[in-house]
Order: sequence, then structure tokens, then C-alpha cells
Amino acid sequence: MTADTLWQYLPNLLVILSIFTVGVASPGPATLMIMGSAMAKGRAPAVALSCGVVLGSMVWASIAALGFVAALRTSATLFVALKLAGGFYLLFLAAKSWRSAFTASTITAPRSAGTGSLRRSFAQGLLLHLTNPKAPLVWLATLSVGVGETAPAMFLMTAILLCALVAMTVFVGYAFLFSTQTAARFYLSARRPIDALLGLLFGAAALKILTYRLS
Repeated sequence: MTADTLWQYLPNLLVILSIFTVGVASPGPATLMIMGSAMAKGRAPAVALSCGVVLGSMVWASIAALGFVAALRTSATLFVALKLAGGFYLLFLAAKSWRSAFTASTITAPRSAGTGSLRRSFAQGLLLHLTNPKAPLVWLATLSVGVGETAPAMFLMTAILLCALVAMTVFVGYAFLFSTQTAARFYLSARRPIDALLGLLFGAAALKILTYRLS
């Protein structure tokens, strides 16, 4: 992608990266599994698990990107339907985060299964994301803000690669962070304000998606 094209689509790219960063950093099955692996088995298995999760995410990203390109060539109505699905899913995540913020229940890190093998940890992360039916909706929500009638395929590839870099940074960061018991206890004690902030961020992302129009 040329520098002029990158500059033209830079606002869309920044929105995509912002939404993806919020989604990938928020507490969910993948992050909780990484936390549990880091605390129960140590740093290396958690990093291997993170790599598997990222690979699974990139598989869904590629499928979503190809679907968007094909859909926009034939049906703007389908684009709107996918945009609505992604936007309302983010609203669901916002409501879930806000509900969690107002409850006093304590989240405990999941116990990691397996023997600690790096290969097995990688496979667990990959399987976790490939079998998560919500993963495609997250990518639909993320990519919808950056896809227009004239958006080139190279733009989507660039966005996906940058999202992969963000995902690796966040997940490996979790693996390093939660391999210490002190950091894990701090997160668990601050769960409610963190969930409240995530609810606001998900709500803002949903509003952006639902009000986005094809150029």
C-alpha cells in the first residue's frame, strides 16, 4: 500500500486498531486462560498459549476480510447487516461489562489443564479461539469501520497485520504480567472499576460502528 493510500485511510485504520485493542485487552475466555496458565504453569506456557490464540484470531480475520470484500462487491445491504451484527454485539459486551462492574462477585482465574508442554499450550490457545463462535463477530465489528466501497484489499491486509502485532503485544504482556502473584491479586481486586471502564469503551465503539456509513 502506497504512502498516499495509507494516509487516506489512516483515520479508518486508527479506529480499527482502537476497537481491536479494547476488545483484545478486555477480560474474556482467552485472557482468563492466559492469566491462569501464567499463574499455574509459568511464563513460557502462557506465551505459547498466547501465540495459539493470536493465530486463531488471524484465521478469523482473514475469513472476515475476504467475506467483506466479496459482499461489498455485490450487496451493500449485507454490509449493513454485518455492521449491525457487530455493533449490537459490542453493545452486548458493554452491558455485560457494566453488569459485572455493579456486582460484588469475585472472579477467579481459571485452572489450566495439561502438563505444561509448550506445544500443548499452543494447541489449547488455537483451539480456544477457533471454536469460539463470538470471534467472527468481533472481527466483523472491527473491520466494518474500515471497509468502504473503495477500500483496497491491501488496506485490509495492513490492518490485520497491525492487529496481529497488537494482539501479540497484549497477550504476551498478560503472560509476563500475570506470571507474578502480586499483579494477579491487583487485577482481581480492581475488577469492578476496570469493567466499568471497559463498558464505556465498548459502548463508544458500538456507537461508532452503528453510525458508520459507506463512503
